[in-house]
Amino acid sequence: TGTDVGKTYISDLLVKKMNEYKLNCAYFKAAMSGNVRDKDGNLVPGDAEFVKKISGIEQPVSKMCPYVYENAYSPHLASRIEGNPVDFNVVSEWFDKTCSNYDFVLMEGSGGITCPIDFDKKELYLDEIVKSLGLSSVIVACPEKRHEIFAVRAVLHVHRPLVHRTYYGADE
Repeated sequence: TGTDVGKTYISDLLVKKMNEYKLNCAYFKAAMSGNVRDKDGNLVPGDAEFVKKISGIEQPVSKMCPYVYENAYSPHLASRIEGNPVDFNVVSEWFDKTCSNYDFVLMEGSGGITCPIDFDKKELYLDEIVKSLGLSSVIVACPEKRHEIFAVRAVLHVHRPLVHRTYYGADE
């Protein structure tokens, strides 16, 4: 439902559990911003690296995310600054290829469900990607941020099943 609510942590737990059950699973994220460079100057997709390390899946980190940005902004702003806008066709091709190599693929969203992904090539939001790929949704929400109602409405708006809501960091 937003930034820093625990989507990567919950994604990791789900992928880790599937891997523990010996399911052929993978992680996917269309666009990842706020990444750092390694000693050779290459961008390291932090969320993907975290999921791989903790879950123990064999999928190469380089096959988890087609668009990796250094600037810690929403993908549409990071891509504008860095000159590499998200192309839905590329995302779809990567996702389809991932699905053809694995039995289960968990796709983590970039920011909230209505996060802008691109405004330069074509106006594109995360919920449109979810709908176009035919995905169901798990909402990860932080109760203090009060984004759950907005997220549920957005998911239902794209006519996809809402599988589950998960609160991360809740005291209850």
